[in-house]
Amino acid sequence: MKEKVCIGILGGGGILGAHAPAYMKLQDKCSVVMVAEPNLTRHEFIHKMLGPEVCIVKDYHEVLDADSVDAVDIILPHNLHAPATIDSAKAGKPVIVEKVMARNIWECDQMINACEKAGVSLTVCHDRRYHGEWIALKEIIDSAILGEIFFWKLEHNQDVVFPKDSWARTRDGIGGGAIMSCLTHQIDALRWYGGEVDSVTCMTKVIPERMEGEFLGVIVAKMASGALAELSINWWTRSHYGANSLCYEMVQVCGTKGEAYYMSGHGTFVKLHDESNESAINKYGKEALQNFVKVECGTWNGHERCISEWVKSLRGENANIITSGHECRKTVEVAESAYRSAEMGKTISLPIEPEKWIESRG
Repeated sequence: MKEKVCIGILGGGGILGAHAPAYMKLQDKCSVVMVAEPNLTRHEFIHKMLGPEVCIVKDYHEVLDADSVDAVDIILPHNLHAPATIDSAKAGKPVIVEKVMARNIWECDQMINACEKAGVSLTVCHDRRYHGEWIALKEIIDSAILGEIFFWKLEHNQDVVFPKDSWARTRDGIGGGAIMSCLTHQIDALRWYGGEVDSVTCMTKVIPERMEGEFLGVIVAKMASGALAELSINWWTRSHYGANSLCYEMVQVCGTKGEAYYMSGHGTFVKLHDESNESAINKYGKEALQNFVKVECGTWNGHERCISEWVKSLRGENANIITSGHECRKTVEVAESAYRSAEMGKTISLPIEPEKWIESRG
């Protein structure tokens, strides 16, 4: 086991603000030694996040060529996730890549194959699976106290306006639109909580002046379990902040013996319908038979815990990584199936056949 793992980061955009704190808290186990970022205006931000000692280079291949770098964290635009992962694998560097894994399952497959061929690990930073409040909901569901689950509802609400020159404003850069970019949080959580998706029906709304892809998407899914799920993303709402606000994210689950939900800014709650389940009543209290009660949650930040587990794996320690490339490919498959449904105007059954991404811009 190395005393310290040396990390290279590919990209210095805004999401570095979520990754950097993890590395700063893990300084006894790892050290960020290089960051690749060609935009000079971001260098001050990088040094603020990671310290003045970190070396910043323009081309990410310089990071991959450095013998001092043991593994890489990829936080580049979505269209660069696949080529950067493939290049990292060829350089023999284990990879953690920020969600979404790639723009479609064809790109996911190229990433998986490259890492397997090189014998390096591929982890995706789907941070919700590592977040204390989301984990608390998972524990409720897995305990079976809700009975047979028949309904899921997952929402993602933001007011997202990208600069006109932003890669995230383009279909090619972001991998479609809001669904692939951020509703994949909810898709991944749905699969984690409720198992695999059998089929999807999707509708989207596009206003080209705002962004090339959809800013609004609604998916109705049938689960392999037989349950139904409703997922939505709205990138043109301010309902998630300010006085009397609604929520940024929400997960609701209904079963024959109980209900539970997570709501950002509020926590995780459960309500019991089954008066005969003494163990559940003892755990959550008799009040849970009458009202939703808040449950205790871990205080773990999702990005930080995911990166912490990844660093453990690099050091040869026991690590609980639940977002491998193989696992997260399935999340991209649901999102890609939703796009095919919206385009074709029909329900799409999974699995689907991979198709190479067709660039729409010159």
